[in-house]
This record gives sequence, structure tokens and C-alpha cells, in this order.
Amino acid sequence: MVFLRAIGRVVATIVVLVWAALDELIFPFVRPLIGWLGRLRLFEQIGALIARLPPYAVLVVLLVPFVLVEPLKVLALYWIATGLFVRGIVLLVVSYLLSIFTLDRIYHVGRGQLMKIAWFARLMGWIGGLRDRALTWIKSTPAWQSATRLARGVRDWFRTLVHSGR
Repeated sequence: MVFLRAIGRVVATIVVLVWAALDELIFPFVRPLIGWLGRLRLFEQIGALIARLPPYAVLVVLLVPFVLVEPLKVLALYWIATGLFVRGIVLLVVSYLLSIFTLDRIYHVGRGQLMKIAWFARLMGWIGGLRDRALTWIKSTPAWQSATRLARGVRDWFRTLVHSGR
């Protein structure tokens, strides 16, 4: 039992590390689009509707896209691991963007209701703590620091490109 728990923690840590790394690298690129979409009247109305739902209804609204989108990320990682690198990367990016535009928005507008569910609040606290510890460790590695410099360089290059085109 202790061995299975240790394996489960390792798997959970790897999943959280991959998720957190993708979040840290990709989210800054899509944040402006998310902000713009969130200000559209339709999305404001949907957000208000979700925020008014009872806690378990918000959980169901969150679970539906989760069950549809998250397995795509696993499939993408499988494709990458089996040599279908380009297909896997494309699917990973698409599924990650779908996740941000659906799950992230639903979670944030329904967070108040979701945190009323005791087990969900404990689970999110545990995942958040695991994510914070994993990010602290990963951000201290030379690989992360190099990737961060590269991402900043690409972002700055893209901004320069966009501003020079105006």
C-alpha cells in the first residue's frame, strides 16, 4: 500500500509539473485573448449564470469539458512518446488552449461555489500545494531558466514584429 501511494505521488507530481510548466510558458501568450473574451457580453452572462448555480451544478458544468478535453492531452503525450511528434505537439497545444478557454474560465467564475464543497476545497488545496512545491523546484533548474529566457525572447520578438507592422 505504501509503495502504491508513493507511485501515485510520483505520477501526480509529474502530471502537475507538466501542467504547471505548460501553464507558465503558454498562459502569458493567451492572457490578452482570455481577457478580451471575458469582457464580451455573452461570456459575462455565461459567467454570471455559472456563478449563480449551486455548488454541485458548477462541478458538473466543470466536469463535462474536463472529461472531453483532458484525455486529449494524454493522447498527445502518447503520440509524442511513440514518435508522432508534430501531431502530438499540435494536439497538446490545441487541447491546452481548449482547456484554458473552457475549464479555466468555468473554474474561475464558479470557484466560490466549488469551494463550498469540502472535499473539492481540500483536493484543490492539495493540488495547489503540490503545484507550488513543484514550480519552486522546477524554476530553480537551469533548464527552466533557459526555457524562460527563450520564451521571453520569442515573446519580445513577436511584440516587436506586431508593433512594427502597425
